[in-house]
Amino acid sequence: MLVKFWGVRGSVPSGGKETAGVGGNTTCLEIRCGDELIVIDTGTGARNLGKELMKRLPLKGRIFYTHVHWDHIQGMPFFAPMYIKGNQFEIYGGTSLPMTIEDVLKRQMTPPCFPVKIDIMQSSLRFHDLRPGDVVRGDNYKLTLLGLYHPDGSYAYKIESGGRSLVFATDVEPLKDNKLDASLLKFAEGVDFLIYDAQYTEDEYFGRNGHFPRIGWGHSTMPEAVRISKTAGVKNLILFHHDPTHDDNFIGNIEKESRGLFPNSAAAYEGMEIDLGSPTPAKSMFD
Repeated sequence: MLVKFWGVRGSVPSGGKETAGVGGNTTCLEIRCGDELIVIDTGTGARNLGKELMKRLPLKGRIFYTHVHWDHIQGMPFFAPMYIKGNQFEIYGGTSLPMTIEDVLKRQMTPPCFPVKIDIMQSSLRFHDLRPGDVVRGDNYKLTLLGLYHPDGSYAYKIESGGRSLVFATDVEPLKDNKLDASLLKFAEGVDFLIYDAQYTEDEYFGRNGHFPRIGWGHSTMPEAVRISKTAGVKNLILFHHDPTHDDNFIGNIEKESRGLFPNSAAAYEGMEIDLGSPTPAKSMFD
């Protein structure tokens, strides 16, 4: 199982030289299990992924959405392979909203907000709605869905392949009263890699030292990511969904602090690759 990060930001893209190292695109992951393609979310990072995939036509793959907030879907209209006849994509989304994943993506590409309708796409698109606990199987992998604590709902995905395991759990907020989510702990127990939402510092989240609070906004912190990783016996932690106001130096300091608490941790960055066939600690861009 190979993983490549194409977008690692949350909320809104953040371009500029001060964020160029980590990258400014929003959520998009490419996962390869043998010759099978999985994409998780099509934030703005999906545009660059699409450019790379255009070199490998024809394509067949599955796209899984954690949820449908803008920063996780807004790159889909710019995902070039969907416009090419002969490509095939199975598209999966959760059922936390009173509409299907197909309806959401079609509405995104509707005037006056977008000039091109989804009907112009020439690839084969098949849509599927998932519920927590559902399992999707490929030839080389098993993928399981878990509901997370986030406004409008969000979903974690666990991918198991070749005796290795990965949990992607972004857009999740700590539970009230400092409790840990027992379902998430069981879901992530002993996995080789946990990719987890660490958007805010604790000062930002709780509104300390001049910051306004972000409680109820649906995101977590690095200390919470470490706490879950230690409790669940996770082997490696990847800090994800970086705040758009955090520049490279800021994220580097968060990673340094995280490694002091949990040595096998690293901050995600665009272009980062993980090979679960040899699950060693992820390489940091700050080393």
